[in-house]
Amino acid sequence: MRRATFFLILVALISATAFFLYQESLKKDVNISLNWNNQNNVKKSRQTLHLQVPSAKYDDFFAEILGSENWENAKLLYRKKAGLTKFMNGDVFSVTTARGKTVSYDLHHYKNNSKGEKISFVRQGNDFVRKNEPIDLEEKTMIRYYKIKTSFSEDDPQFYEIAKERLIWDWGILDKLKPGDSIAFMVKGIFDSDILVKTYGILGFSIKSKNIGDFTMTAFRDYIYGDYFVSGHTVVLSPPGDFRAPIDSGRITSYYGERRDPFNKRKKFHNGVDILAKTDTPVRAAESGRVIFAGEKGGLGKAVVIDHGNGLRTVYGHLNRYLTAVGMNIVRGEIIAGAGSTGRSTAPHLHFTVMQNGKTVDPLLFTYERVWTAPFDISGSFRTLSASRTVELENAVTAEKSFFIKE
Repeated sequence: MRRATFFLILVALISATAFFLYQESLKKDVNISLNWNNQNNVKKSRQTLHLQVPSAKYDDFFAEILGSENWENAKLLYRKKAGLTKFMNGDVFSVTTARGKTVSYDLHHYKNNSKGEKISFVRQGNDFVRKNEPIDLEEKTMIRYYKIKTSFSEDDPQFYEIAKERLIWDWGILDKLKPGDSIAFMVKGIFDSDILVKTYGILGFSIKSKNIGDFTMTAFRDYIYGDYFVSGHTVVLSPPGDFRAPIDSGRITSYYGERRDPFNKRKKFHNGVDILAKTDTPVRAAESGRVIFAGEKGGLGKAVVIDHGNGLRTVYGHLNRYLTAVGMNIVRGEIIAGAGSTGRSTAPHLHFTVMQNGKTVDPLLFTYERVWTAPFDISGSFRTLSASRTVELENAVTAEKSFFIKE
């Protein structure tokens, strides 16, 4: 299950609520295209909007964004003059306007991660003339700078969704950015000129904010640690969230929702998230509450359940040892157990479930606070990895500009 910018003034007028309803229909593994120049093109007479073709419902989606008449005209051209009745998932459709009039439609069709073709219809008088040209794709790394105007989710809703998915435990800080704040992302992926076609990852980000402070975080992607850690600053704990992260540093290996059972490969609903952790890694209470269960719980093996009141409970499974007992009152962030591999488990990890009024909900719908410093056993390697990335990210924030870099 996966997920991605570039809206001009035209797109800014569209309801953000309507946009997110469309986003909910997309698969998480569909990357959203980004044109890094869009936000700087507002004052130019010629403006280009890029939309990546989603896996479903793109007809309604494009009609909503482009206007029904404009979209119908585009479909007619591609059907009659190019023989295309359907756009492919992942391709990018671009519309260029000048003084309120459409001057060209461009379909960027990608054959693989290195080659593609641009099929264009360019206005000549009252007619459109077809043009074809090859596309060379490149794997590149870019730093994208944003100065927040309204909120990050409204300024660039498509890249907001990409960043929210990639940051996992830390996505809540995106919503804490206020007008005037700055954020720069280091993004690695496949680019069609300055359009991000496929996202490989966000390698780091830097923030300058009156509200939450100034800091830079970079990714450490080894087998165990899949988080971002703060570099070059004294910040230790992230801003407050709905919960404390149950594991301070850990890669999520399995998400909430339907998945293939690791034992029999059959489809089965997974009612929580699995966080990779070494045996006896401290497991923390996500919220204050009372321990109502500490014992063997079927496939979860050794487990702890905490009741937080108001119908909210959290479950911690596959534990190696208990550091609490039934009846104890626990405060947010208190260590309650050591992670393990008891029960139906293939390797040491923590299974974490959130329940609201007796039903499970996706734990990643909530925001989390956690320790941001790299664990001692990787701190040296992390400092080496993060040094050059930190410099580039902070340069982007200082200069207030976006640029490609060599990685």
